[in-house]
Amino acid sequence: MLSNGLQLIPHDPSHIFKNHKEIKLALAESLFDGDREAFIEILAGYVRTHNILEVCRRTGLSRTVVYEATGKQGNPSLDTLCKIMTAFDKSAA
Repeated sequence: MLSNGLQLIPHDPSHIFKNHKEIKLALAESLFDGDREAFIEILAGYVRTHNILEVCRRTGLSRTVVYEATGKQGNPSLDTLCKIMTAFDKSAA
């Protein structure tokens, strides 16, 4: 597709969330920076990209718990975070 003489290519923002190593680095960096909002935003994007129902199945958490943990006002417990992150490691295999 051309626009004003420029070639436009489709962009899929969920593509970045499929790179497990980059996401792990981004999550760690947001923790070290103390940026809770960035951490939750990255975690939410990652969960949505990898199918929230699959995350629930792998973790044993309910959809409500996962939605609340990754929502704008999310404040997930360490236990919930560990379960979600373990589900990601399993899906990377």
